[in-house]
Amino acid sequence: MSRRLAPALALAAVLALLVAGCGGGSDSSTASTTATGASGVAGATGEGGPTGAGVDVSFEQPTGGQDNQLGATLLKANRVPFLMTSFSNAFQLPKPLLVRGVNGFGGGPFFNPKDNSITYQYGFVTLVYNTITQLHPDWTPKQVGSAVGAVDSFILAHEFTHALIHDFKLPVLGREEDAADDLATLILIKADGGDQYVADAAQFWAALSQRQAVPQVTDYADVHSLDLQRSFEMLCELAGSSKTAFAEVQSLNALPAARLATCPAEYKQKVKSFEQVLEPHVEGPLNLSAG
Repeated sequence: MSRRLAPALALAAVLALLVAGCGGGSDSSTASTTATGASGVAGATGEGGPTGAGVDVSFEQPTGGQDNQLGATLLKANRVPFLMTSFSNAFQLPKPLLVRGVNGFGGGPFFNPKDNSITYQYGFVTLVYNTITQLHPDWTPKQVGSAVGAVDSFILAHEFTHALIHDFKLPVLGREEDAADDLATLILIKADGGDQYVADAAQFWAALSQRQAVPQVTDYADVHSLDLQRSFEMLCELAGSSKTAFAEVQSLNALPAARLATCPAEYKQKVKSFEQVLEPHVEGPLNLSAG
């Protein structure tokens, strides 16, 4: 598995191709993305990349400790305005999307359909960073940064899928959280270096599951799949995307052979399903297949 472009740049490149191929998106010469902090601090202007009407990214002034300071720095480094505007342009959201970086941890990142907003807490970004550094104490800052960016990009793509589902009233057969994981993974796979980014994100969820050896009743009742299940689903989608990826996932010995054998068919089914429900909302055919 190889590391190439930074996750945000790689994802933006994929989405730009979707825009170019489908004829969607906004004219960057007339649109703009705003990024002003809740305390009046500009957090992400001047980062470069695509711009588009309908996306408002804000970073709250970090307060209350090192976790918030570190999380804010990492989240801004992942070029959130660049990435979220690319998402919005590619899929032509019908109403403005608000993306907020805020202090604290709360219940983790979430999409709120009431105001069409995505909230990502600085404390959760720091959790991602701490988990990855504990898993790989020998990694360079560049490797750690790439992995943190991969997880953050996956989470932002996951929350953006919720926006797609609610704004376009897309049908969901099964749990919405699983569908959001699926589309986020499909998009991440298509990025240059996407195999490594999916592996990084999957490893994070697997590591997160180890913090609680025995799931509680509330975990089974949660709207999300268990963290380890989320990790396995991501790896299965990756394995199904190509023969090379199949061999890479097989070498990890993470999935049972019987499940691994079903992954190519599952991947094709998910690609076909998402293309069918999303194509009416882009101009022209949508290609989510990695092949």
